Amino acid sequence: MFDPAIAILEVLAERPRASRAELVDATGLSPATVGRAVGRLRRQGVLREVALESSGVGRPPRSVELEDHSAFVIGIDAGGRMLRAAIADLGGTLGARIAQPVRHAHDHEALVEDVITLIEELARTVPTGAVQAVVAGISGIVDHADGRVLLSPDLPGLNGSHLAAALTGRLGLPVAIDNDDLLAAIGEASAGAAVGCRDVVFLSLGYGLGAGLIVDGRPVRGASHAAGAIAFLAPGRLEDRASGRGIPLRYRELADAAGSPHATVWGDGVADARAVFERAEAGDPIAVGIVAEVVGGIGDLAVDVAALLDPQIIVVGGGLANAGSALFGPVEARLRQALPYPPRLVPSALEDTAVLYGATTLALALARRRVAGLDSSIRPESERAALLLL
Repeated sequence: MFDPAIAILEVLAERPRASRAELVDATGLSPATVGRAVGRLRRQGVLREVALESSGVGRPPRSVELEDHSAFVIGIDAGGRMLRAAIADLGGTLGARIAQPVRHAHDHEALVEDVITLIEELARTVPTGAVQAVVAGISGIVDHADGRVLLSPDLPGLNGSHLAAALTGRLGLPVAIDNDDLLAAIGEASAGAAVGCRDVVFLSLGYGLGAGLIVDGRPVRGASHAAGAIAFLAPGRLEDRASGRGIPLRYRELADAAGSPHATVWGDGVADARAVFERAEAGDPIAVGIVAEVVGGIGDLAVDVAALLDPQIIVVGGGLANAGSALFGPVEARLRQALPYPPRLVPSALEDTAVLYGATTLALALARRRVAGLDSSIRPESERAALLLL
């Protein structure tokens, strides 16, 4: 069911203010329809109208603006090792953010309780009842429509869980869940490095590997909800060779085999991928070989994804994005060498808030429907509008 109030809220999400005439032009609605919808939203406290300064005679022109603090949404980033949360107002501006380590990755009840605690803590920062919707990004394969976590290697306690329903039941709010890397792609498209792009790939090169895909302005999830599961790319599992989890393990394995003095314990400075890149820069031959292997694998991945989807931009996030020119230079060269029309390759502009921006973007689509008095489900058309790509 179409509601003109949603169209008006979406226009005002893109610009700070608009006159009624501008709302008519932007939405294609009649002046009478816009007037009725604006009146209803004003009575609900969602919009305000202010008189603009005018040097002419007669009634001054009036501008319609969002009452940003009339409603709020919460976004969750449930990654492999951290739980992050942020609150955003109706205009999409992120406010308070909180985070805590994942304590019990195998314990369903503990994970749910920790997520609820974060949500309740943020909800206390705004007026009672002001939070309208919650969206959570989950590391793994997620059935967005059913609200169920199908497979989460990083958070196995959520496997098979109808998480959205469980959170809705506890919070009394509309809750949706989605894959965290897809939400990161949405975040970059709505507020980050890919603003204005309709075809976007977000490569998450962190503790694990994943990708979020947007094609023609629409999120891509796949028949089994596993689109973007690049960890399973052949040959072998790329994640075992080119992730924050796999790189230090690979270093230690090769150092042990070579009898290297670097192969002592985790505390000797090779506990993470960054240390391996630093050792490569210092000339450690084992690290140099591993970095070459990692960069080659990621270069092949970028070429394969770009050849298949022909995106405008590939945004790289996660810890490996911090490798800078050691990663981006060779991968860019590989794209230019392999493809007639290579995409732009850029680091994430939002870094560890990308999932939160994507989650709050979709949560605002839920909130707009709820404020307009409609069902609080995220539909394909509202997803597309939420990306601000039309």
